[in-house]
Amino acid sequence: MGRSFFLITLITLLGTAFRPILAPAFDTVTGTWKRTSMLLVDGDGKTTDMNKMMEKNMPCTKDITYTFSADGTLKTNVPDACGALKKTIESMNASGRWTMSGNKVLVTTTMKDIPQATYEVNLQGNTMTWIFNYDENPKMPNPTKAKRMTIVYQRV
Repeated sequence: MGRSFFLITLITLLGTAFRPILAPAFDTVTGTWKRTSMLLVDGDGKTTDMNKMMEKNMPCTKDITYTFSADGTLKTNVPDACGALKKTIESMNASGRWTMSGNKVLVTTTMKDIPQATYEVNLQGNTMTWIFNYDENPKMPNPTKAKRMTIVYQRV
């Protein structure tokens, strides 16, 4: 369970960039966002809110923000309240990059064990939603045999 939780958290932290399909208030995802929901659907169809689980086990995660720069770089901003976890979480995305094609974003990291990840993106106003389908990302570790993960962010 601990390894699965870590891998799911890592996947979540890696996927932090989107471009809008519909953009009534903004025409880009550049800026800073905070994750508000992360629903994991397992192979049996059971849905678990991993965001609530992370906030319960690591309360400081509720204040993590993700900054997407126009040059395609991404940065995870971890509050000092996370203590020793701050450096670990930030290092996961220290050299992250993102690119858009249509309604898909491709996220890469310099971490050798983590493959590129592709997410489907939807942006409406200050809310950004992305969907990670494990079938479309067969190289991504999936110890829980999950089907997909839907993550929602709010612009800050």
